[in-house]
Amino acid sequence: MSDLFETYELDFQLALQEAKAKIASAQLNGFSLRKDALQAIEHATDEALEILDQMNLEIQSMPANQRLSYNAKVRQYRNEVDANKQKLKELLDEEDRQQLFGSRYTDNEEEGSQRKQLLSNNASLERLSERLRESQRVALETEGIGGNILNDLRAQREQITNARNTLLSADNYVDRSVQTLKLMSRRLVANKFISYAIIAVLIILIFLVLASKFS
Repeated sequence: MSDLFETYELDFQLALQEAKAKIASAQLNGFSLRKDALQAIEHATDEALEILDQMNLEIQSMPANQRLSYNAKVRQYRNEVDANKQKLKELLDEEDRQQLFGSRYTDNEEEGSQRKQLLSNNASLERLSERLRESQRVALETEGIGGNILNDLRAQREQITNARNTLLSADNYVDRSVQTLKLMSRRLVANKFISYAIIAVLIILIFLVLASKFS
């Protein structure tokens, strides 16, 4: 695991624990004390999500055989953040209900309906934001995998090029060896002819010596 990933993981744990502690505190405190706590929870949750995005980027720089376990860990962390977001949403909904119905005798039904619609729209926007964030994570992961594939292809191309150069060098060595063998063969043939000529001269000399003795 890289040192940078460990640093991000530590920062994430701190932000997550801060959010959990503030959620527990907000659930115990009254409405008058809860507003600041809810804002602090939102800030801690957003910070945790940003750290998760940084962790995803760091994972892309790791070797492919190490990413699976780290991606699983990040997904687990994201599930914990989602659980906190759900609790935060419940607290926000409760706060909105208190604002809506705390003075129920002065609010009319139409205003309450509009408020509920706004809450529904806010929830839809939150879900859309989460989907966009997940799509960005998948895109980054896909981009990283594509980059590794390209690097592997480049390495394979270099290996093929080196192998081809080696084969060309070997072919040159073979050609030179064949030429050397041909030259040696020609020299052997020439040496045979020279040997035969020497033998023939010796035989002729022997006959001449014998002929001179008997004449």
